[in-house]
Amino acid sequence: MGIFVDTGIQSGTDVLKALALGTRAVLIGRPILYGLACGGQDGVRRVLGILKRELVYDMACCGLTSIDQINKDILYKH
Repeated sequence: MGIFVDTGIQSGTDVLKALALGTRAVLIGRPILYGLACGGQDGVRRVLGILKRELVYDMACCGLTSIDQINKDILYKH
């Protein structure tokens, strides 16, 4: 059984951080509901597209090309 994160995920960066911390999945209810309320089905598509683009961009900034490469080593600790 894996860990799922269900609170506070509002960007692709949040998704990347959660995956780096070891979660197996993130639940993105609030952004989906915002998209649905503002634009119906197309709004949901836009929200998912934005989250995906943010995640892909952040992964590229870390030198990653696959979700399988995400691990805690990409996190900055101070």
